[in-house]
Amino acid sequence: MARRDYKHRASRKKQKQVSAWVWLLVGYLAGAATVGFVWLKYGSGADNGRWLGDRPPRMKHKTAHKPPAPKKKPVPPPNFDFYNLLPDQEVVVPDEELNRPSSVPANTAQQNPKLSARRYLLQVGSVRTEAEADALKAKLAFLGLQAQVSHVKIKGVDWYRVRLGPFSNPAEVQKMRKRLAEKGYKALPIAVK
Repeated sequence: MARRDYKHRASRKKQKQVSAWVWLLVGYLAGAATVGFVWLKYGSGADNGRWLGDRPPRMKHKTAHKPPAPKKKPVPPPNFDFYNLLPDQEVVVPDEELNRPSSVPANTAQQNPKLSARRYLLQVGSVRTEAEADALKAKLAFLGLQAQVSHVKIKGVDWYRVRLGPFSNPAEVQKMRKRLAEKGYKALPIAVK
């Protein structure tokens, strides 16, 4: 039988193994060295236009010159035309004005129109189609009232207003409003010049 050499096996057991924390430390140092090398070679110098996509913002020094702020255009002062236009337009009459006693008697105002410069209309309805306006005008005609239909365009939309009048005395306006209210119509008093 062949003789075995146990001496060789004994020498193997006596070798020391390197512990895991040493390998971890060596790997960490190798990775840090690689990152440092790459940063020194590619990261610290000029980019030489080799960027893909958007470039990262560069840090500016405090002494850098700021670009001048854009000049603001002066804002023109507002132009309020309604002060000039309003006297020529129609105005909704508050109920207080219609309920207060008139200083000019109705007969005198009819004889001399200059004494009562204000005229009143009663707007019974404002609808979008001419057919609806004509139907409302016909209903008012059955009540014995003569209405007019006026067409206006407000913000590009057609409106047809059904109105009664003109009335020269607020008392007449109130009387007509009461008559319309009894029949189920709500009228809006409007003053015109």
